[in-house]
Order: sequence, then structure tokens, then C-alpha cells
Amino acid sequence: MAEGIDLFEAIDTQRAIRYFRPDPVPDELITRLLQAAIKGPSGGIRQGWGFIVIRDPEIRRKIGDLYRTGSTFEIRPDMTAQERRVYTAAQHLEDHMDEVPVLILACIQAVPGATVSGGSIFPAVQNILLAARGLGLGSALTTRQTRFEAEIKSMLDIPEDVMTAALLPVGFPADGSRYGPTRRRPLEEVAFSDRWGRGWQDDTSA
Repeated sequence: MAEGIDLFEAIDTQRAIRYFRPDPVPDELITRLLQAAIKGPSGGIRQGWGFIVIRDPEIRRKIGDLYRTGSTFEIRPDMTAQERRVYTAAQHLEDHMDEVPVLILACIQAVPGATVSGGSIFPAVQNILLAARGLGLGSALTTRQTRFEAEIKSMLDIPEDVMTAALLPVGFPADGSRYGPTRRRPLEEVAFSDRWGRGWQDDTSA
């Protein structure tokens, strides 16, 4: 099994990988991703999640066909160069989803009488993303499989009371694809001290 990296290195450099090599992913690495997933917090400790590991070429082909019939990402003239790169990469992934060696479909069981909350599945999804980074694998958080919810549930025998939350492509990054560091807005623009708008400042850095 590949050696892991420091937690904060994984957090600081984890980014969406949308171009993959066709190489198979060893079972032991997939198992480690799933083990990381189920360590995530779950509302009421219900653990109503489920994770379908999709490697069968025919199933991946059918999922790929669904993605290719979906809407395309619109690249507008007012987009920045970075936005254009992201949208182009996202479209590439949708067009080649069936070529990714592993797809992990994260699902969550609905609670009768309650609104299904991402709070019980997306921490597990983030754990998969971080674990993938730590193991040298690429992945990305995608949710556009909800466009084909009925078809995918029927194809994979998913119970009626279970909803799909995210489809995670997993594989070794293709040549030219790389991890972070990621670009984000400055911390003082999004983190505040005591009240909204008062930008966070770390007194120890003064």
C-alpha cells in the first residue's frame, strides 16, 4: 500500500483531478478509501450511508452513456482563464466518465419524515477525497449523477428509500494532472471575528 502523507499537506494540496490514467486501482487502496469514508461523522450515528464501487466495464459504459446525453458545461465569454480550464476539465470528465477505472457512488438512506441532509454523507465523501490524495490517487466531487437518479438507481438495484449523493471518479492522475496548492479567496474575506464582515486576523502573525 502506498505511504500516506501529512494530514495538512493532504488538505492544502487536495484538488479535483479530472484526467486519469487507465491503470487499475489495487483493491487494498479502494478498501482504504472506504475505511476512511466510514470514519466520517453521521447524524444521530445512524450511518445510513452506502458506497457502491463500480468497476464493471459494462456498467461504467452505461453510466458514461448517461453522462454524454446530459447537458454540457457552458463556457461564457466573461469567464476567467481559470474558470475556463475548470469547465473544460469538467466537460472532459463527463465525456470520458466510463474510462475512469473506478467510480464510487456515495448514497444515503432517507429518514422518514425528515429532509435528507448532506451532513450525514458529505463528511464521508470528503474523507474519501483526502484519503485518495494521501494515497497518490486522484478524485473529484461530482453530483451531476442526480440528473439520472432514476436510471442509475434502477441500474444498480438501489432501494427506493436510498438517494445518491455523489459520484467519485477514482484513479491515478494522468500525466500533466497534479495536486495543489489550491487557489482560494483570502481568509480575511471569508472568515470573520465575532461578527460578519470583521475579517479574521491572526494576532500571533503580527
